[in-house]
Amino acid sequence: MKVERIVRVWILLAVMAAFMLTACGAGEGKSAPENMKFDTTVSNTVFLVETQPIDSGYGYSISVDGKKFISQTIIPVIEGNHHFQTEEDALNTGKVVVKKMLSSRDLPSLTKEDLMMLGILSQDGSLIIKK
Repeated sequence: MKVERIVRVWILLAVMAAFMLTACGAGEGKSAPENMKFDTTVSNTVFLVETQPIDSGYGYSISVDGKKFISQTIIPVIEGNHHFQTEEDALNTGKVVVKKMLSSRDLPSLTKEDLMMLGILSQDGSLIIKK
């Protein structure tokens, strides 16, 4: 039991380090590729987050070992059918979901606080409009 806990902590640290490394290049004035991707391998399991253009915004999908696990086309937690306004928002939200997948045995779920931390929702819980 103790060894399993240590392994889970190391896995979580590896995912957090990978997440932080990919965020380092943000805001440098570079144009984003058509479909952004993030992948990480933890304990021989490959997690892939990919963005996809949807209508007037973006969504993301998460694959585990090449099998689609989640396809998120709207922003969860908030009322209505709103797409992510930027590709970066979709990708960063997918990364948070992967982090939650690795830290819990339950199905991952986002909170309004997660979306506020990502700059998608304001403190009052409303969608931040980005142009």
